[in-house]
Amino acid sequence: MSDRYLSQLSETLRHHGVDHPIAVIDLDRLDANCRAALAGVDTGLHRRLVAKSLPCLPLLDHIRSLVPTSGLMTFSEPMLHELLGVETGTDHLIGKPLPVRSAARVLAAHSDAVDRVQWLIDTPERLHEYLTLSEDTKSPLRLSLELDIGLHRGGLTPDQVDQVAQAITTHPYARLSGVMGYEAHLAKLPTFLRSRANRVCAEIYRQAVAALPDTDGQLCLNTGGSLTFQSYSSDGTANEVAFGSVLVKPSDFDHAMTQDFQPAAFVATPILKAIPSNLLPGLEFLPRRNKTDIAVSGGHYLGQPVFPSGFAYSSIFGRSSNQEVWTGPASTQVGPGDIALIRPSQSEAVLNQFGSVLAVRGNQVIHEWPCLPN
Repeated sequence: MSDRYLSQLSETLRHHGVDHPIAVIDLDRLDANCRAALAGVDTGLHRRLVAKSLPCLPLLDHIRSLVPTSGLMTFSEPMLHELLGVETGTDHLIGKPLPVRSAARVLAAHSDAVDRVQWLIDTPERLHEYLTLSEDTKSPLRLSLELDIGLHRGGLTPDQVDQVAQAITTHPYARLSGVMGYEAHLAKLPTFLRSRANRVCAEIYRQAVAALPDTDGQLCLNTGGSLTFQSYSSDGTANEVAFGSVLVKPSDFDHAMTQDFQPAAFVATPILKAIPSNLLPGLEFLPRRNKTDIAVSGGHYLGQPVFPSGFAYSSIFGRSSNQEVWTGPASTQVGPGDIALIRPSQSEAVLNQFGSVLAVRGNQVIHEWPCLPN
């Protein structure tokens, strides 16, 4: 990102009147990223957006106007409640196993959740809990199987799939809806391990799907993530890929696979103080430093300073959640009321940290969008 771009974005936000920390989305960059995603994913695969990474309904709606999707991958009870309450028809694949009490509360509050939610099953024990819930509520729950295809963060192994799938398909209420295999490790392994790991993951996924009963192609066979979704083709085993963060590209998603995507998300916060040649606490007898300190509103954000240019977290003052101090060049021209920018390392739990998101197009803030709960 150029200093000119960041300086203009900061000025746009200052002119808009930003006076507290807030998340910002550049819609021009987001639109370009949506086009890159469409160009990168096989046209024969369904696309599912990861809601936790894009936790704002108007933001999701904007993306869905550009990228046709099969539904959302949703990770929390509060977000699921919110989305079920304001949308009709959206299919939700739960992205991590939820305690069965969470499922019970959702089903009690939303009668259509029976048809719209694919609950994730990662162990035979959790299957028993969900089958019991299905019996107790007389609800034909849709159950999808979390597969361990190499990440080893839990999930069923291929030798467990047949038994678990049979227990679901022979149950009077439960319905088998599909599988989900997450493989975030593939893009992060050293090159000399990656080829073998790709083959192992593909084979484990194939074996697991082969163990499922024949349902005439009606199952959701989900895999992928923001760093890997472009690697799959429709002639493979999966029929759906999931992605989300790459569309706003926080720094954790800087990778060879995402070179066509641009950073589109920022945290903006007012500069409260500018202190040229600041003294060091307890070391006032030393010569003044040829540096400028600034104090910003809030702090301890998940990201790194990118504007003003040349500034970084102060090693003298340390991290702070109240008014964090950044240190930079003495020649800086910024002062109180100007807007500092952080590039977040992730989008989940960051974009909705402040309650709303500012949407910028060109040099103008055109929307302030409410966020979804975590």
